[in-house]
Amino acid sequence: MGAAIGMNGDPARRAAELVAAGVDVIVVDTAHGHQDRMVEVVRAVRAVLPDAFPIVAGNVVTAAGVRDLVQAGASIVKVGVGPGAMCTTRMQTGVGRPQFSAVLECSREAAQLGAHVWADGGVRHPRDVALALAAGASNVMIGSWFAGTHESPGDLQYDADGRAYKESFGMASARAVADRTEGEDAFDRARKGLFEEGISAGRMYLDPGRPGVEDLIDSIVAGVRSSFTYAGAGSIAEFRERAIVGIQSASGYREGAPVPVSW
Repeated sequence: MGAAIGMNGDPARRAAELVAAGVDVIVVDTAHGHQDRMVEVVRAVRAVLPDAFPIVAGNVVTAAGVRDLVQAGASIVKVGVGPGAMCTTRMQTGVGRPQFSAVLECSREAAQLGAHVWADGGVRHPRDVALALAAGASNVMIGSWFAGTHESPGDLQYDADGRAYKESFGMASARAVADRTEGEDAFDRARKGLFEEGISAGRMYLDPGRPGVEDLIDSIVAGVRSSFTYAGAGSIAEFRERAIVGIQSASGYREGAPVPVSW
């Protein structure tokens, strides 16, 4: 069981209390993980936990970010700024990096330091999971894709054509900020509203053929296994070694997509 903590308040105390309660992994989480405050927090959390206890920190998209967090005490670094389906960070700020490139660079640095990376965001097809593993990720995090399932929280709704969907929204969106600051005064609410990022009402449609989490997991596992056979790999580590990284153009990507209607 894992638990996430932020950088405010007394994160070291919260981490120690969570571990005492039975948590076996602590995630120190913020959108911009490569900053002095995050390094200080990771160092403080590491100081109150056993040496071998896993600490995840992030998010970052560069080798330098990985290096600083690992040296501060993180054993796993979370990679990804702006690839999520609900995220508007790149449109709002221009900050971020294509996910595959970020995971590739960060995983190489982590491997040299004896650490690992988790690929966080940007997964829309089974291929994206395979690509993250090929780039060196030890774990792949999926959010919005699973929001469009029967098991996810939220009411099942239908559009004008009768297609079932659930609403999803970014945790830095106007909707989420309004919910979090409901008890604060008008000035603080308005001030925090200036820094909203993310959409407040994304429609995540349920796939009639795969409407549940188990259906999506089966599809992902099947795709990843097939990727392994193409590479002649019998394990994640072997897949990572055998994968050949190249550059694909937009037209090359379109060529690989199915064509449901004849041309």
